Amino acid sequence: MKTHRGYVVGVIVVGALAIGGCSEQLNMLKARQAFKEANGAYAAKEYEVAVEKYNHVLELDPDGDPRVIVPAFFYLGSSHHLIYRPTHKDDPENDAHLEKAIELYEKTLDITEETNPIRQYAYEQLGAIYRDIKDDFQVAEEYYLELIALDVERPERYYALGDLYERFDDPEALPLIEKAIEAYQQPVARNPEDPVGYRHVAALLNKYGRFDETMQWQKRARDVNPNDPEGYYIVATHYWDKVYRDPDLTNTERKEYIALGQEELDKALELNQQYVDALIYKNLLLREEAKIEPNARRRVELEAQANAIRDQALEIKKAQEEAAIAAAGAEETS
Repeated sequence: MKTHRGYVVGVIVVGALAIGGCSEQLNMLKARQAFKEANGAYAAKEYEVAVEKYNHVLELDPDGDPRVIVPAFFYLGSSHHLIYRPTHKDDPENDAHLEKAIELYEKTLDITEETNPIRQYAYEQLGAIYRDIKDDFQVAEEYYLELIALDVERPERYYALGDLYERFDDPEALPLIEKAIEAYQQPVARNPEDPVGYRHVAALLNKYGRFDETMQWQKRARDVNPNDPEGYYIVATHYWDKVYRDPDLTNTERKEYIALGQEELDKALELNQQYVDALIYKNLLLREEAKIEPNARRRVELEAQANAIRDQALEIKKAQEEAAIAAAGAEETS
């Protein structure tokens, strides 16, 4: 029986290709199993094991399904990052984990599309490394700006950038507080109907003792929703805090701030007569007024008024608590 030589060669080639294809398929299946095991080790905080398993995934199927390969690179980097100990600097083995984490996070960025959420996580981790460990302001800023560019509507990213500016602020060598304030203002510009954004700016300004600007932003937050008593209440608490804590205020300034605070609380109570916290601060402001009142009779009147409002607040609070207990009991029996 004769066999055509070309036919035999063709069969051998096809067979080899088939074997190669089976081998690739087998490696893919093994890679997925290793990926599952790596994820289990990562979840169990067995990061050394996770490093071994994720490396095995990438060895078996380096150009495989992005749904496996991309998270494998990221979580391999994260495993190295979590093994690293900041307190063990100048230890070559320890430092190598950090450098490997950086390399793998950057590789994650190289192979991910902008819509992939893992890209966000890589930017966050790189920014944190250069902020907290490398102490490199410029590189950290670049990563945080890139993170913002992924989604300019996410307010927490602007706050992270603002916090970076605060951390590296040096009033003489590198003044950054104004940039921090600008970063905090961005969510307000993008969503002016959200009072929370205004209050974040106010809190930052208040942290640096910029009281007048703080109050401007708190009042802007209040005015977003003028029918919400909380806005008036928050403004009033800032006036009380200023009077209570600032020893440099003159009595004239104290009286002015007390009056402004009481005005805000009266508006809050017009909207909600049962507003316990507003009543408590009304009582506190009256006590601050009594401290600076030179007339003894008037001072006694202010303290009596404060006591009456305090008692009113306690009665309302007690009634509210009893009503809540009764409602909970009724819900349990229904």
